[in-house]
Amino acid sequence: MLLRRLVVRVSLLSLLLVPLAGCPKSQPLDVPPQQQDPDDAPSLGSGQSGSFDYYVLALSWSPQFCNSRKFSPNDPQCGEGRRYGFIVHGLWPQYEKGYPESCATSFQLAPQTVEKVLPMMPSQKLIEHEWQKHGTCSGLSAEQYFSQVESVFAGLVIPEPYRQPTAPVVTSLLDLKQRFLEANPRLLPDSITAQCSGAYLREVRICLRKDLSPMPCSRFVHDACRAPELQLKPLRMP
Repeated sequence: MLLRRLVVRVSLLSLLLVPLAGCPKSQPLDVPPQQQDPDDAPSLGSGQSGSFDYYVLALSWSPQFCNSRKFSPNDPQCGEGRRYGFIVHGLWPQYEKGYPESCATSFQLAPQTVEKVLPMMPSQKLIEHEWQKHGTCSGLSAEQYFSQVESVFAGLVIPEPYRQPTAPVVTSLLDLKQRFLEANPRLLPDSITAQCSGAYLREVRICLRKDLSPMPCSRFVHDACRAPELQLKPLRMP
């Protein structure tokens, strides 16, 4: 009788635990692709501003972002007549394992700095978000930080097939990286990673030292494109 009661209790406990074990972790709702966390690197919270190991330059393929949801015709990035290709998502301070975010700083983001950055980051909300989450951890003023962003983006040559495509571009991860390497001889093969949504390119990420020279990415910054072929959506029609 004692054994039978024990078996019944164990069975009931198992029924209670199985649903709990199968519950998925909660996911943030409605997070735009241009605001996702970098790869698998965990956020380590607010760190000391300026204390980090290297940068990740994240370049968003704008047609993919704009295709991800409906936008107002007046949206500065995805509205009518907006024909952006690669834009800057951000320049992210990184640790070897993880990254800091929203660091304490006395520097403020001035409206004139936002205006200056809009051609390469065509969204005021994106600029404000990137400064608050990542730029504050650079140890630089907002003007200095975005000047670095501007400098590294201006010095990067976008391969010709990806500049103004009017039709879908079908390629492979290997070919995509090779074209970036050929157009930018200073880059290293292991300093470039790509992020996809299914078979569609979402971002290219480049690892840089604090002096903005290319360096190998850590294992937390890696490729996330599983399809044998990847596609770049064409620029939006005028």
